[in-house]
Amino acid sequence: MKKVYLGVATLFGFAALALASCGGDSNATKTGNTETTTDGGSTTTTEAPIPTGLHEDKTLDLTATLNTSNFSGSSEDKTIVFYHTMGDSLQETLQVAIDAFNAKYPDWTIEHSQIGRYNDVRSRCIAGLAAGNQPDLAYCYADHVAQYLKTGKVVDMSDYVNATGTLNGERIGYTEEELADFVQGYYKEGFATNYGAYAEYGYKDGDILTFPFVKSTEVLYYNKDALDAAGLTVPTTWDELWAACETLNEVYPKCTPLGYDSEANWVITMAEQNGWGYTSAAEPHFLFNNNNLANWLDDLYEKYEDYYFTTQTENGGYTSGLFVKGPENGGTVFSIGSSGGASHQATDDFTWGVAPMPGSVQADGTVNSSAISQGPSLVMFQSEAKNETERQLMTWEFVKCLEDATFQAAFSMTSGYNPTRISTFSIDEYADFLEGESIVAVTAGVAATMSDRFYTSPAFSGSSTARDQMEAALLYVIRGQKTGAEALADAYKACGGK
Repeated sequence: MKKVYLGVATLFGFAALALASCGGDSNATKTGNTETTTDGGSTTTTEAPIPTGLHEDKTLDLTATLNTSNFSGSSEDKTIVFYHTMGDSLQETLQVAIDAFNAKYPDWTIEHSQIGRYNDVRSRCIAGLAAGNQPDLAYCYADHVAQYLKTGKVVDMSDYVNATGTLNGERIGYTEEELADFVQGYYKEGFATNYGAYAEYGYKDGDILTFPFVKSTEVLYYNKDALDAAGLTVPTTWDELWAACETLNEVYPKCTPLGYDSEANWVITMAEQNGWGYTSAAEPHFLFNNNNLANWLDDLYEKYEDYYFTTQTENGGYTSGLFVKGPENGGTVFSIGSSGGASHQATDDFTWGVAPMPGSVQADGTVNSSAISQGPSLVMFQSEAKNETERQLMTWEFVKCLEDATFQAAFSMTSGYNPTRISTFSIDEYADFLEGESIVAVTAGVAATMSDRFYTSPAFSGSSTARDQMEAALLYVIRGQKTGAEALADAYKACGGK
């Protein structure tokens, strides 16, 4: 195998470690209140009405000595439902955390389901919340949770995080030292104060609405053999990348040089790198309807017409499939995709490499290399079950299993996602993994060096719609159906702007 920048590893031994160290597990969830639909030229989001019974604090005494032997309910009541997007290989790793939970709490069951992609989880949670059959725990992004808040059914995790009581002899919450072990930027993403109008829905300063699970960013996967043959080096700016695309089209007439998976991320990242404006937590929320972004979209149309790039939607699937084909066979030389999807970029047919994604050159000659911080967090929902408070506590116990450093290491080694616990990097097996030569290991290492570049977008009611509209706008423009100005104006209207 010919590889550049790589790192290999297995998760052998991590199952036993996780079983020994997991703090417990359980789910209590309810979700969403919005559905996104596309009709003709616009995408709209329908918000459900605000319920009359908002956020209620019905909790156990989390300062007390508790024991699951005193918990009531049938086997159905003691089944925690977890929605995620994990494929088969990650579900095998997930079973390590489930086994750890079941070893501690044999009377409780984790029922987990793969619900397509992240937006599919959002839609399923929204429908479930409206029907009263939401999950106990779900993968989430901040803009999803901004929609869920209107139901008042998002559980404030701060009571569990700070709990001093015990369950079956073990502390329920985290100590200050344990909380300091979380990457603070990831941990603080879940604070209620990051969400516009949180107080309107019954939440307060100090509440924790989500907890980080694993994180990723976008990186540049490249075919080193193809670059060498064309006399090119790895681009670090967009100007360099576009120049490389022009050369590569001459050297490899069958290829489309660049594949970019997420259309929405592309628009949002360019706005971030160049200071053009995307959204704001404060009114007016929607800032993307501007000339700079419109001009960039129009320029992107010209590059699309010159066969410089394709996207996931235009390709009909992730562009990693084109990357592994190689340019001689009509594939790509570059692929910009999630660090969490590194395994799909792996091939033995050429020497590959991984680098941070390109930055934008500023007027003063400096380069802004901002990169999106993504990857799922965890949100808990209130339950309709009679044993609601016990289910919520047990859901929190399962969250702790997922947050265990040894499990985080195992999950990272399988997926390429970055762990959220700092202590994970001190685990010998994980440190060895990062020194390895698999594309998953190399990508995890590259992503870990990019933490000072990360940005997140504001979360508010309507932020998820804005993201959907950025994807739609890019596609309308590159297909020649709208100009940049027209696409952004329509997106602005779809978000409620006038």
